Amino acid sequence: MQSTKLLSIAPSVPVWVDTEQLIFDRKFYDGMLQYIEAWEGSIRCVIRTSNKQLPAFGTITKSREELPFEIMLIEKDGKVESQHLAGSQVVLASGDNFNGLHISRICKNLGIKCVYSIEYIPETRYQIIEMEGNGYIRTLRKKLYIWQGEHKRKSAFKYADGLQANGAAAYNEYKLFPNCHLYFDTRINKDILISDDQLKQRFKNLEDRKTLHLAFSGRLIKMKGADHLVELAKKLTTKGVDYKMTIYGAGDQESSMKAQIQNLALEKNVCLAGAVDFYSELIPDIKANVDLYVVLHRQSDPSCTYLETLSCGIPIVGYANKAFLGLLERADIGWAKPISDITGIADIVESLSINKDKLMAKSKNAIEFARLHDFETTFKARIKHLSDLLN
Repeated sequence: MQSTKLLSIAPSVPVWVDTEQLIFDRKFYDGMLQYIEAWEGSIRCVIRTSNKQLPAFGTITKSREELPFEIMLIEKDGKVESQHLAGSQVVLASGDNFNGLHISRICKNLGIKCVYSIEYIPETRYQIIEMEGNGYIRTLRKKLYIWQGEHKRKSAFKYADGLQANGAAAYNEYKLFPNCHLYFDTRINKDILISDDQLKQRFKNLEDRKTLHLAFSGRLIKMKGADHLVELAKKLTTKGVDYKMTIYGAGDQESSMKAQIQNLALEKNVCLAGAVDFYSELIPDIKANVDLYVVLHRQSDPSCTYLETLSCGIPIVGYANKAFLGLLERADIGWAKPISDITGIADIVESLSINKDKLMAKSKNAIEFARLHDFETTFKARIKHLSDLLN
């Protein structure tokens, strides 16, 4: 017999409303389905609407009647109120969203257990502002807003019954708060993980050819280090490394990257593949063809790229941001150099093009770690963290 326990989820992502249709972020919607499957009770989604432009990909459209969970829509500038949470036993709210930092106090007043999920650390928020290039005074004001917001965030966390920290950077930042649970975000199910046979075949291909296959995927923006990829390719070419780099994604750096590739005559080595479907194109392609991922993220946010790359048995070379360093502390799955040390990254790639055994050893470490953190396992652990509050 199903329990009547109600879990209410107040995410940071919005929903888009198109007449009678609701358009969700696909990753968020898949997560909701996991909550429904694992939670012994019912699920309510308390979510803001958005009138911003829809993402180019990664969405799913549903009618209200199709939803397997209760939904409450809040206007884009509205706030979660007591009536939205009434009847809940547990609330899981986004701790990254400034507009939700009052939720733990509402829950305390209503006798509801409250857990915040958190991804970004203050350093990352400051980095984002600095990258915007808004001028000294405006940047200072925004940093002050972040500083004040962080005080509110920590105050809200004191009223909460627990935290769920996405990635090592957030966990290390907030682990002193009671009942802090570490998880690594991913979209990879068990059945998508690279198999032993697939990995053996890729190793055979690596041994049979001289060319080292590199890849990057994600938004082509400065914060993700996209502007350093072509510079890295230039250094590898100068060193005489036999390589091919495939860059998946789209963003504001794409046109300048394309021009750089042409100006440096790197077309034979570097391919801008554009934005591709995650499940049907990206994952099958990198599983079969990529030896090493290049992740030059300047910031320490818990990008899905890390775990999803490891799930394909691909090690990572990247900048030593706090998210990647925290991952390396837990698993020997790659190599790090200080942020903006493109020469250091190029040196590592050059070394691996000669020492392929090192590459294959860390590929095995990658999939071993990923098997412990697939989508289903991660969600079950998060659900248990929530349900334990009621025991």
